[in-house]
Amino acid sequence: MAATLQVRCVCSSAPRRDSLQAMPLSHITAAIDGTRAGFEAARQAGRLVAPGGTVRLVAVADPYFSAMNTWAGERLVSAEEVVTSGGEHLAKERLLVRARQALTDARMHLPEGIRVEADMIEGPTHDVLIDAARSTRVLALGSHGGGRMTGLVLASTATDMLRHAACSVLVARPPFDEDEFPRAIAVAVDGSEPSLQALEVARQIEVQCGGRPRLRVVTAGRAPRDAVAPGPLGDVPVEALRGRAADAIARAGEGVDLIVMGARGLKGTKALGSVSERVAHKAASSVLVVRPHA
Repeated sequence: MAATLQVRCVCSSAPRRDSLQAMPLSHITAAIDGTRAGFEAARQAGRLVAPGGTVRLVAVADPYFSAMNTWAGERLVSAEEVVTSGGEHLAKERLLVRARQALTDARMHLPEGIRVEADMIEGPTHDVLIDAARSTRVLALGSHGGGRMTGLVLASTATDMLRHAACSVLVARPPFDEDEFPRAIAVAVDGSEPSLQALEVARQIEVQCGGRPRLRVVTAGRAPRDAVAPGPLGDVPVEALRGRAADAIARAGEGVDLIVMGARGLKGTKALGSVSERVAHKAASSVLVVRPHA
């Protein structure tokens, strides 16, 4: 069983549980790995969390990091220290110190007045985040890009979370303007229940931000424009995109800060190559994949 070390600060009164249960953005957990990408995940979690909601920061002290002598792309122990002090024990000590510091640094990226919990947890990253996903509405992870060594564990874990997490997943990428995030949102809607749930989440974000985000509804692939019933959309126009669904929706991210789309509820091997997973990896914008009933 993984050991748990907790650093917790409560920055406002506790939210009413009865009013938050039905709110898909009432509790967001951000995975912190000491990199800019992880801090961006925390910052976007703070921007998207519902009023009265909670942002939980989780720094994973993965034994992989101490074994590889790295944290956030930097060495934990120098070559000289390995000779004089022994590398493995010292690397683990440094890992715990830097993970705690990462939580403090991540807190600086969150706005004042929201409820924040911060936990450092020792254990394999995949296992820790899968467990965290069971008790949150959204799991936010930074995107490091497939070709970068920095944060490689969380980069590969993002794929695992998209396939296996029980909650919605936010893959966070830097926006056009941090102060204006989310400036514009694209919602992929095909008339299915998961896509309509994604639309409701996007509208919740729009309301929270005072109507500032420009909402763009798109369809792609085999979903014709008239497959989307006008009732749920109100007066929001629907744009039919050309090309394969994943590629077309990912391209829509070039002009927005956030793509919101539903997941079909598939997990594990059934989710391999899903449209939402491919969009999350290809898009230039952040991508929020909404799980049904999450």
